[in-house]
Amino acid sequence: MASTVDADRIAEHEESAKLQQKKIDTLAKWIRESKYTVFYTGAGVSTSAGIGDYRGPTGAWTMGRIRELRRLEARGNMGAEEKGELRKLLAEAEKKGRQKRVPMIDAQPTLAHMAMATLVRRKMAHYVVTTNLDGIHRKSGLRAHEQVCNLHGCVYAERCTGCGYDFERNYYTRREKIHVHDHHVGACSRCGSAVPRSYTGRPSSRNTGADSEGYRENRLVGTQDKAVGTKDTHINFGECLDDMDWNDAKRHCERADLCVVAGTSMSLRHITHFPFMAKRTVIVNLQETPDDGRCHLRIWGKTDPVFDALMKSLDLAIDSPPVWRPRDAVPLNKIPSYVSRYYREAARRLEQLTLAAEMKALAAEKNANAEKERKRVELEMKAAKEAEESKALASFPRSFVIGNTVEASSTEGMVKWTMSVTSKDEKNAPASRFVDRVTYHLHPTFTPSSVSIDASAINKNFSMSRVGWGVFPVRVEIHFNERFGLKPMTTTHQLSFSGGGSSNEVAVRVEKMPEIRSSVEVGKPVTSLLCC
Repeated sequence: MASTVDADRIAEHEESAKLQQKKIDTLAKWIRESKYTVFYTGAGVSTSAGIGDYRGPTGAWTMGRIRELRRLEARGNMGAEEKGELRKLLAEAEKKGRQKRVPMIDAQPTLAHMAMATLVRRKMAHYVVTTNLDGIHRKSGLRAHEQVCNLHGCVYAERCTGCGYDFERNYYTRREKIHVHDHHVGACSRCGSAVPRSYTGRPSSRNTGADSEGYRENRLVGTQDKAVGTKDTHINFGECLDDMDWNDAKRHCERADLCVVAGTSMSLRHITHFPFMAKRTVIVNLQETPDDGRCHLRIWGKTDPVFDALMKSLDLAIDSPPVWRPRDAVPLNKIPSYVSRYYREAARRLEQLTLAAEMKALAAEKNANAEKERKRVELEMKAAKEAEESKALASFPRSFVIGNTVEASSTEGMVKWTMSVTSKDEKNAPASRFVDRVTYHLHPTFTPSSVSIDASAINKNFSMSRVGWGVFPVRVEIHFNERFGLKPMTTTHQLSFSGGGSSNEVAVRVEKMPEIRSSVEVGKPVTSLLCC
């Protein structure tokens, strides 16, 4: 523990943003090229979640070493080397300052956890090997053994030593007031494996841990014992790792083209060979590690900012933390009696958090479905409108007949003339079916000089009469029904008073209005803006 702290590697370092980004872009390129990518994580990925690390400037083992050195100082037994070590450790701890802390059981996924989980879900990465007990990788949505292995165990895991099944619980599974090398939990509900009757919870030998022959020698449920019921998976100092986790890590690291090490000082040398089984190894950490000269790329930085920049370089959004309900959770009133009140309360908080997350997810799903339905209705309405327009346009008249008639006026020297607009096929495709209004622009001597005639049952021909004595060109604007989304059509008719008037046939010119994008709520009236 404290003895694994190296004062010469305690300082934290960050490189320039420009250099770091260049390295992150290289890592993004390697991830794209890799056919099998593994992440290897340590306590540094969980510090932003409020869980302290071990060998950082304010880590658990570092602070333990400081206390140990101060005891030596108080007894007057401190040599020059220890004085120098204490000075270094205190300086770095003061520089780091007080850190946010939350109980491990309450910690939630960080940005780095979710970036890794996102890449695994998208199959741009494939596995996570972690030395962390905190279970946060599970909370990020990764499945134990299939997508993540916990080399040093997980606070939520209860493993059967008979059938090998991992129960994923909603409470801290390790018993309190139990021998440090005893991992007994209970009996397996799947295969029935149970601790032998000879079990008492007291060691029958002083030889426990990695050097013992396990239950056969000391009557404690060890990390590698078989057929002795269920156990917690917590690995303590002086113990062998469970073969199941060791083999998981070995299998996936051997297969990897790329292994990204994140948030670990690589101090536990019995497992730091795993990342170097990959063809390429990258280390992301603030502190120096013994393997900095051995890796293919070294990034000096905090894991959250580095993984945030990595995902941006990959042009990928980071998934939000999912709702996590442990696969083998038990009702709060069924939690085993050995679990302390503290961890029962933690289980209750987890339940409340899960229920709140489920409610939030349901609300988000409801909103998403409502938005999906709104878009579906909008598309349906658009398709129906386009179908109606297409059908109407298919029956659109090919040409309009624009003309004027004349008749005698009661005013001496004057004639009464009448303008009109009709379809060439007025019987089958009357103009009033397609035209909303016609505007006639007259000679400036008329008041008003512009007259608009709307379509109506009593004036289907858009007739307009005036009395005058001279002829002139009349500019005619034909405004189509707005459902067609067509531009107005403009033409000119020359008034004629001879032969009872005149008319001319004008081909219909169909030109779509520019589309005006606007937000329209389904069920509300649609107002089209037309520019003439």
